[in-house]
This record gives sequence, C-alpha cells and structure tokens, in this order.
Amino acid sequence: MSPVTLDSPPTPFVRSVFLDAPSWNHAGVPAWFAQSQLSAWEAFTTLPMPSRRDEAWRFADLKLLSFDAFGIQPPGVPGAPGEETQLEKTAARLVFVNDRLVAREISDTSLEILTLTEALARHGDRLRDVLTTPDTGLGGDKFAALHQAQLQDAVVIFVPAKVEVPEPIEIIHWLGGENSASFPRTIILTERHAKVTVMEHHVSLDENPGFSVGAAQLIAADASSINYVLLKRRNAATKAVHLSTVSTGRDAEVRHSLINLAAGWTRTECRSLLAGPGSRSEMFSVSLAAGHQEIDQRTLQDHLSPNSYSDLLYKNVLFDTARTIFAGLIKVDEGAHGTDAYQKCRNLLLSDTCEANSMPGLEINADQVKCSHGSTTGRIAEDELFYFESRGIPRPLAARLIAVGFAHEVVGKIQHPAIEALLDSALHDRFAALEE
Repeated sequence: MSPVTLDSPPTPFVRSVFLDAPSWNHAGVPAWFAQSQLSAWEAFTTLPMPSRRDEAWRFADLKLLSFDAFGIQPPGVPGAPGEETQLEKTAARLVFVNDRLVAREISDTSLEILTLTEALARHGDRLRDVLTTPDTGLGGDKFAALHQAQLQDAVVIFVPAKVEVPEPIEIIHWLGGENSASFPRTIILTERHAKVTVMEHHVSLDENPGFSVGAAQLIAADASSINYVLLKRRNAATKAVHLSTVSTGRDAEVRHSLINLAAGWTRTECRSLLAGPGSRSEMFSVSLAAGHQEIDQRTLQDHLSPNSYSDLLYKNVLFDTARTIFAGLIKVDEGAHGTDAYQKCRNLLLSDTCEANSMPGLEINADQVKCSHGSTTGRIAEDELFYFESRGIPRPLAARLIAVGFAHEVVGKIQHPAIEALLDSALHDRFAALEE
C-alpha cells in the first residue's frame, strides 16, 4: 500500500515512525478498509502520548517511550531466517520478514489461511467488523491507532465448522535491519465446534534496534476452541507493544499464552470478552526480565454473560535491575450471574535491585459469583537452596533449577506437547544466556 504525503507536517513521534499517511487509493483494497486506515492515522496524530496522570500507565517508565528514527524497512533486508525456532509438524507455516511474506506452506487443506490482501478480496464483508483498530481498553489507544494505520499484511485464519486441526499453525515474524518498524497482526476466526492451535514467534534477525506494534484477534464461535501461543524473543535493543483481544461465543474456549524472553521494553495488553454463556477464557504468561528491561502487562477479564469461567496466571522472573508491571482486572457485568473467575500474579526476584509491581483488581456487578485475585512477590527461600546444596548441587545451579521450575508451570498449561517442548528449550536457553 503506497503512502501519500500528509497535507500538514506530522508530529515528531509520527515522523520518527513513518513519514506518510497510509494510501487509501490502493487497487483491490475496499474503500471501508482504506478509510479505516486513514481514520486511524488521524487518531494517531491527535491522541497524546501517555503521561503520568494516566492510570493505565501507572508505574511505567515513560522515558522509555522514545521511538526516534524508527521506520518501515525497504525490501531487501540482509540476513536469512533460520529454522531453530520451528515446530517439527505443522498444519501450516508462514514466515514474514519485516511484515513481508517470504514463505508459506499449508499441508491441511481443510483450513483457509490468507494474507490481508487475499482476505479482503474473498471475505471483505465478513471482515468489515473485524479489521478495525484493536481495542483493548487498557491504555494503548495511540499504539493501536498506529498499528491500524500502518498495517501492511496480516494472517487471517478461518477454521470451518466441526473441523479439528490436529497439528498447530505456526507463524514466524522476523524483524531486521537498522531501526526497523513492524506491525504484524494475526486474526483467528473459528466456526461452531471447530478447534485449532496457533503458535506465533516474534524474533530478531540481528542486534539492530527495532520497534514492533503487533495485534492478535481471537474470535471463537459457539462451542469452538482456540489455543494461541505467542513467543517473544526480540533482541535487547527492540521495543515492542502487543495488543490482544479475545471474544468467546456460547460454550467456547480460548487459551491465550504469552512467553516474554527478551526485548528491551515490552508492553502487552490482553482483553478477554466472555460474550457467550458458559464460555471459558484462560490467560497465561511467563516473562524473564533481565538487564534494564521493563515488561509492562495489562489485562482485562470481562464477563458479559452468565456461567462463564476465566483463569489468569502471570509469572515473572526478574534479574539485575529489571522491572515488571502487572495490572489486571476481573470485571463481572450486570447479568453475568454464576461467574467463576480467578487471577494470580507471581513474581520471583533473583537480585536485590530488580522491581516487581502488581495491581490485581475486581469489579463485580452481579450476584452468585465466585471471584478471587492476588499477587505474591519474593525471593527463593533459603531452605529450598539448602535442600539442593545438601545434595551436592551448587547454589547458582540450584537457583536456576528452582527458577526454571517456577516458569515451567505456565508452559505446562498450554496442553500441547510439541509446543511445550519448544518453549522449555527456549526457557533453558534464555536462563543459560543470562547466567553467562
């Protein structure tokens, strides 16, 4: 989608990310989508940057919100993606480099997996209410508008009714080149009684600084199931935002798992709307924060219908001077009687200079509900370390084994052996690298 020049000069932040507004005359793009990008661009240029007065950015280091010099990378980025992150068996695999599709393999013909242009051409009317600015309601409005305005490509997955996909779909997004900006999006739509697992990787090609604003939309129809896993392994010079929205139909199930292993600054927002009676939402995350890294996590479990269930477990392992922030809310709307909801954040501190901030919360407007929330923060207990040392295991190795076990609890909830094995390997590699 070739850009057109703005009539008025962009703000400094706009200039640093992308010089021009999106084109709305691109051949083959519906007028409504082109207009949505233009409207998003206007919103982006109008919305202020977060400030200390914004509750949705409480505890965040706003000095890190500096994105000078980042821009869309032209074609021909040096470097070839490797295969060390890939699953052995997949129903489909798509590989992107700086938002450009470079490889696509689809082995399961029951699926329809499309790029943005293909999806707009075949299912434009169906996507009209889907391909909008991501709305988490958690404070990232400006970044959501930027994402919508600069969206160049996406993965759109349609799973037909009564189709259970045995192998996972794998999506790999590589980011490379100096000061590159990326705006990946994954959209998963299941029909009744369908079931699918999707694993997405966000990986760096090199050690250059990068900036990524990604989004995922998980829309589960009645009695269907989505298992979505995002593994973030950007380099330490990268800044990343990811916005996820989940919507569940009657008796539908969605599991959203997030593994943060790198990137210098990361902000994730995940809103789960339990729109159908009897629906279920699970939100799991584990993050390893080291160096001067900051990982900022905001969540919303919004129960709209009766007899729905949600569970959230976020775990953080902190080293050095790293910081983590967790702010989560369970909201039970009027009429959502019989809600069953849980929320827990656990932080493991492995240095005297790291910092973990947690703000769990409840808002209940219905009767006959069962909700609980809580947070724990602490170091490894001395008696645990003594247990290992008394059996000849050195203290540093003992601490690592305990930390790995702490993180593995989240991995074990993904309920897919191949993905769990890959994530376990990634966790061990990250722990080993931090020890070095």
